[in-house]
Amino acid sequence: MPKKVVTLSSNSSWYLFNFRRSTIEKFLKEDFNVICISPIDDYTEPLKKLGCEWKEIKISRKGMNPFEDFRLLIQMFFIYFQIKPVAAFHFTVKNNIYGSFAAFLARVPAINNITGLGTAFLHRNLISKIVILLYKFSQPLANKVFCQNPEDFNLLERYRILPKEKIGLLPGSGVNLQKFNPSIKKSLDVDEKKFRFLYAGRMLADKGLNELYEAISEINSSQIRCELWLCGFTDYDNVSAISKQTLELWNEKSWLHWKGPSNSIEKIMSEVDCVVLPSYREGMPKSLLEAGAMALPVVTTDVPGCNTIISNNFNGLICKPKDSQSLEEALNHMLNMTKAERSKMGSYGREIVQDNYDEEIVIQAAIDQVYKIINN
Repeated sequence: MPKKVVTLSSNSSWYLFNFRRSTIEKFLKEDFNVICISPIDDYTEPLKKLGCEWKEIKISRKGMNPFEDFRLLIQMFFIYFQIKPVAAFHFTVKNNIYGSFAAFLARVPAINNITGLGTAFLHRNLISKIVILLYKFSQPLANKVFCQNPEDFNLLERYRILPKEKIGLLPGSGVNLQKFNPSIKKSLDVDEKKFRFLYAGRMLADKGLNELYEAISEINSSQIRCELWLCGFTDYDNVSAISKQTLELWNEKSWLHWKGPSNSIEKIMSEVDCVVLPSYREGMPKSLLEAGAMALPVVTTDVPGCNTIISNNFNGLICKPKDSQSLEEALNHMLNMTKAERSKMGSYGREIVQDNYDEEIVIQAAIDQVYKIINN
């Protein structure tokens, strides 16, 4: 008897490898045939080495060209029509939208994962209105739609995109508590080195990187008090991308270190004192979950996703979004805290992640949803 097939589709192989690897591995252990559907990139081969199959799609991630988006829908329809998976998981905006249309036409149950309603709800312009309209038409076609924070859950209701009973709430993509563990943190004496802030994520303006650079520049204006490490890839196809020229200019500063992408972010986190994410909006930010698992204090913004995980003066500090002065004050506050105070914040963060954001919760929800479809 042939194995049942599940598919996972995203706008990059990088996303599937870094955010859904454990889910893929679990489906393989459950004896499913797993097929990943994504554009080719540096993570396509590592993805296939997990034991899954891979099929290529081409996605235009800049803007909304109707011809290119229609081509995406057709590509996904033919894949689903040919392989007939028992369930098609979609991640990221265009895959959620056009994958839903394609799955419906191919009569395949779709399970969508909205990882933050992002720029569609950040910018009030023509494109955002079109995206919201596309959500309204596409998401009701899915078997189930998972959100990563209560704000996105409520937005789907408020905009009448989905009825409440069709929406599920998950703790992001979860975090591997064995891999991200404070026991691997290096013993670092703050007196013998500059304090290290880490931003881990894509190099995007919507993540608050311009405000972060400005805030750290002010803090270090008279003397170098801290370092800023940037870890992540550039994502130049994104409309919010920080340009290569800007990143190279920033990297000339003695206190800024752009490390590029890493497959071992836990090792990077073991060498820093605080994780900072001054984002404009998030779904459920992976870097904050990983920071919590590593028992690191956090500085972040008072926006959906971030303020779901971080409570001000408890497991981190919260500042205003798009406000470099507010961010600077929070970073200074963190710098002026004692090592014991920061350690206490980190311990609270670890407890919160252990209790609420273990990736096993997310993996089991995916497994349960597939078996629910199979058994109906």
